[in-house]
Amino acid sequence: MNESLPTRAFRKHTDLNQLKRQAKELLEAFRGADAAAVTEVNTHFRGADAKTFALHDAQLVLARAYGFASWPKLKAYVDGVTARKLFDAVRAGNLPKVQAMLRARPELANMEIPEDERRAIHFAVMNRSAEITRLLMQHGADARKGIYPHRDATGALTMATDRGYDDIAAIIREEEQRRREAQAGDRAAAVPNSLLSTENWETGRALEILKADPALARSASPEGWTPLHAAAGVLDETGIERLLDHGANPNSLALGRWTPLDVAASGKRWGETGSPAKFEKVARLLLKRGAEMDAITAVALGDADWIRTRHAQGTLEIPTNTDIFAEYGGLLLIAVHHGRAEMLALLLDLGSDPNERMRLAGMDEIIYTAGGPLYRCVSEGRFEMAEMLLAHGADPSADVYASGSPLYRAYLLKKMDFVKLLEDHGGFLDAPCVGFACQTETARRLLEDEAAGRLRAGVVPAGKTVAEDLIWSAAGGGDPEIVRMALERISWPRQDLRWLYPLWQAFTCDGGIEPGLACFRLLLDRADPNQSRFGRTILHTIMARGGKEHLPYAEMLLDRGARFDIRDELLKSTALGWACRWGRAHFVKLLLERGADPFEKDAELWATPLAWAERMKHEDVQRVLLSYHSK
Repeated sequence: MNESLPTRAFRKHTDLNQLKRQAKELLEAFRGADAAAVTEVNTHFRGADAKTFALHDAQLVLARAYGFASWPKLKAYVDGVTARKLFDAVRAGNLPKVQAMLRARPELANMEIPEDERRAIHFAVMNRSAEITRLLMQHGADARKGIYPHRDATGALTMATDRGYDDIAAIIREEEQRRREAQAGDRAAAVPNSLLSTENWETGRALEILKADPALARSASPEGWTPLHAAAGVLDETGIERLLDHGANPNSLALGRWTPLDVAASGKRWGETGSPAKFEKVARLLLKRGAEMDAITAVALGDADWIRTRHAQGTLEIPTNTDIFAEYGGLLLIAVHHGRAEMLALLLDLGSDPNERMRLAGMDEIIYTAGGPLYRCVSEGRFEMAEMLLAHGADPSADVYASGSPLYRAYLLKKMDFVKLLEDHGGFLDAPCVGFACQTETARRLLEDEAAGRLRAGVVPAGKTVAEDLIWSAAGGGDPEIVRMALERISWPRQDLRWLYPLWQAFTCDGGIEPGLACFRLLLDRADPNQSRFGRTILHTIMARGGKEHLPYAEMLLDRGARFDIRDELLKSTALGWACRWGRAHFVKLLLERGADPFEKDAELWATPLAWAERMKHEDVQRVLLSYHSK
């Protein structure tokens, strides 16, 4: 049961000549029956025969070992055809270079880099570059994907619409329709968001919409999401039957790989009324109406014979990458979620990785998530399945992307039986997990161990310190004492951009407003409140995300000298503009009372505070602004 996951890491200065040498060495080693070479080849190349294995085969294995689908794609990456370089070319408006890069690696059109969720299409829209926008859309760019933490306002189509770039918006919609027709047939309708809404399917509102226009059963998003995916996700039998009766395709693929059955099996949208038993009824219905069985469904249904047969045939397809935040996961995670202990045992016996390490899709850099099955065991209280995974070598301290480790999850949920089990198997908390879990004494010990040179490996990544990881995670968990200890060991300048993330974590503190404010205050004693990334200050973010209970954060920033005349790059707006865009009347009043300009004559017409309030139909905000306009 081999998984074609990357197994090699780039050296600091990898070049094409090095890769060519590595391919030749791999070929010679495999022909010479070197055990390591045989293992690597068999991991990435099915049915390899030393007698016929050639250099181009070795190059393919090497490419897959580095995380690329082919040698030409690996070569292009090493030659500089990367997401970062594409962004530079789009920003520069260099159409020939963008064309050449997309010919070599079409997948770059929809890639982001870890520290910045902006994609090439964002830069094309900001430049109002019609040709490059169309080119990116033709290569699969997602014009509706926004940028965390303000996704609703920062999709490329939304940005084009807000700016009045009607030509750009028209190109995006035209290319989306082409993609939609390729997914769902000629003249396929655009699926309304109301039919993709989990809430609407749970309340029955979606069925009312469908009754009014049955043709929407065959609608789809440009990425292939359909009403059937949504109905299956919430296990709505009536909705599924109605959609199938009106011609919905039970095997439609979203993002080129997720069927409605897969979405149902994932359990991500089940809500309080979902259960494995209810899933089984939905799955049988879909299968009866033409849905095709796949590995995810077979595991969820406990169909061991199906899995054994495909494994014996060498055709068992195992997910090897996942969307960011591991939204659907792999087969082991599915087995755990459905309580299929017998399927978990089978998959492990067939050689599945107990950590289910998977590569995050949509990023040029090779980033992994691992530990999802054990993490899910902790979340769902499946103690015996956790023991089974640990007996097969699962790592209790594995890094589940953006979620922490299984041991951290056990501490967070206060499941001390799991804590003991995981620590008995060598589990330990790394520095970020210690901070988020508010383990004050453990944090103190880590700092002391680091100072004494006895810090265990894995507590912090290479090149970072314990204090640097504790300062943001403890702010996010809400432990002012850990933040204070970390600050004693940090000497960043006031203008250092690294302060932004701890400030964000303190604002979104899991521990509540009071602990968050305490951490925020400590950080502002050291940080410049006007630092910005792409022109977005922490004041901008609070304007968009904060309720009335967050007024003290904004007041603290203003008291410390936060400016309200700084404009961000994406919305080209001040903090007041952001407050108006998101309808935060309480912040609008605060900023105006502190002297913010309600007119902003220097702003582009579409980006003034009043323009935002009018466009977003925030009448209460309009009234506040107009009252100041009249003064």
